[in-house]
Amino acid sequence: MKSKGLVSVIMNCHNGETFLKEAIQSVLNQKYKKWELIFWDNNSIDASAKIFKNFEDKRLKYYFRKKKVSLYESRNSAIKKAKGEFIAFLDQDDFWLPNKLSLQIKKFTDPNVGLVYGKFMKINKSNLFRKKQLITEKNLPEGYITKDLLKNYSVGLLTIMLRKKFLNKSKIFKTHYNFLADLDFVLRFSLKYKFAAIQEVIAIYRQHENQMQKKYFNEKSKQFSTWYQELIAKNMFGGKENLKVFNEWEKFYTNVGLIKKERSFSLFYKIIKYPNNINKIKLFLLFILPEKIAERIISFT
Repeated sequence: MKSKGLVSVIMNCHNGETFLKEAIQSVLNQKYKKWELIFWDNNSIDASAKIFKNFEDKRLKYYFRKKKVSLYESRNSAIKKAKGEFIAFLDQDDFWLPNKLSLQIKKFTDPNVGLVYGKFMKINKSNLFRKKQLITEKNLPEGYITKDLLKNYSVGLLTIMLRKKFLNKSKIFKTHYNFLADLDFVLRFSLKYKFAAIQEVIAIYRQHENQMQKKYFNEKSKQFSTWYQELIAKNMFGGKENLKVFNEWEKFYTNVGLIKKERSFSLFYKIIKYPNNINKIKLFLLFILPEKIAERIISFT
């Protein structure tokens, strides 16, 4: 079968000209050569299409969406075009290290493995490595790891490779969660399938300034609250007791949104009463420092 061993790389793009060449080149540079790149152009009006078409490789496949839709609706559409035995994801502004696919494909010799993920780092737009890896330096959990992920979520979508036959053929990502659909998907997938991990950095995530802006946090806060309440209502993952970390995230994003809206004494008192952890320090910094300075400090932690 032609699809055996083939990795379908899903790359969604909307006006991604700035870093697109680097992202595509990182796929071309892979030591593992049996892949196809499904490039889903979500109605870009910049030079993205031209940049893509400048690459001459039969493994690169271009699709254009005339009407812009959400990122996760685009992901679902692109996956339907995939012919590979495996699926991997890379966005227009991130990139892989050359051994990413070759390290992961070896893990699938175990027929029970449904998903392989690994460590990644984040950089700012000037390509300076941040002080900390986004993922802990401790070994990533392997096996049936739902409980581990509920305590410390450690999966970056740009690092995963999964076995396509294990995917639900309907909607893979819930499109109404524009910020959280990958988190939601990975947790649901972990309930059924075994995970394997690459215990080294295999991908680089690029963080943008707009990810610390007021609008971003307000929207993420609302989605997180809706998602969390949905999990509680459906008693997913064992209910509140097993969802403590996400309850903490919900409180954090809500408080960040409040700080960005208005700094008041009552809110400051609320932060004082906040549990003693790293998020409390972040909230204090965001409250007392000028917004731009606080955002940069927080993004390094």
